[in-house]
Amino acid sequence: MLLKFALLLSMLIQLGATILAVSLIRRTRYNIAWILISAGFVLMAVRRLFEFSTLFWESQLFDRESVNTWLGILISVLVFIGVIFIRQIFNLQDQIDQLRQESEKRVLSAVIQGEEKARANFARELHDGLGPILSSVKMTMSAVDPNQLDGQNRTFVERSCMLADEAVVSLREISDHLSPHLLKNYGLVKAVKTVAAQLFQPSRIDCQVNSNIGNKRYPDTIEISLYRITSELMNNTVKHANASKVKISLQQTDQFFQLRYRDNGKGADEKSISIERSQNGMGLENIRSRVKMLNGYLLIETSPGNGFFANILIPVS
Repeated sequence: MLLKFALLLSMLIQLGATILAVSLIRRTRYNIAWILISAGFVLMAVRRLFEFSTLFWESQLFDRESVNTWLGILISVLVFIGVIFIRQIFNLQDQIDQLRQESEKRVLSAVIQGEEKARANFARELHDGLGPILSSVKMTMSAVDPNQLDGQNRTFVERSCMLADEAVVSLREISDHLSPHLLKNYGLVKAVKTVAAQLFQPSRIDCQVNSNIGNKRYPDTIEISLYRITSELMNNTVKHANASKVKISLQQTDQFFQLRYRDNGKGADEKSISIERSQNGMGLENIRSRVKMLNGYLLIETSPGNGFFANILIPVS
């Protein structure tokens, strides 16, 4: 009795699975792999039905063992062929995933290149438009004869000249930040050292920049991305880390360009850094996006009280 109940339950479950498999054929757009597997489910259901029915036969029309054996062989063949076709589907899915990743990288590259182009255009407009105006103001103020002015007016003119000088310097710094001329003219190492001096000297942060690349140049995409990443890391150190020492290493091995950045600041958990940077700068996600666009690798190590360390590898071979 228990065997009959178990066979009945098994048959019902098998029939349910068969109906479900057959109903999904249309949704798979009549994929041959799913049709073959569904046929295997049908034969499994037939096999269970046959096994259940033989319990009530008084005289068997077919040899039970032979029927089970042939049904098992057919099921194995159908499932085997179906699995072969499914493997082709998985291979196609891998190709689709690869195309999707390449498409994402192209989109990221286009976005970053568009951003850099907009920065360069804006920097050029500032330099070519506002720069001459400020220079003209400075020249006009300098042409005033201080001997023909009283003390108070002379002070105003001198202060105006000083402010004009400061405005020209600030404009030049903004223009260089938007479109780094040092990077274009002298390369990554010189640009990083210059930015480090500008950022760290007022804060009295000791910065060491080590490199083995000399004056070697790289594609614009690599240089600009590494420059932006390094600048963001340095800005974060100045604004949030409360550090006294920074070490920057720019090295090239046989296959990779390696950027290592370390400060001895207060550190933080990575989640808080990501939130803080997304509000005040590029953020870790944008850094990851730039590294991903270059097919690189990014490692972040930081914790409260243990400073900050970033290791970036970019393939260059």
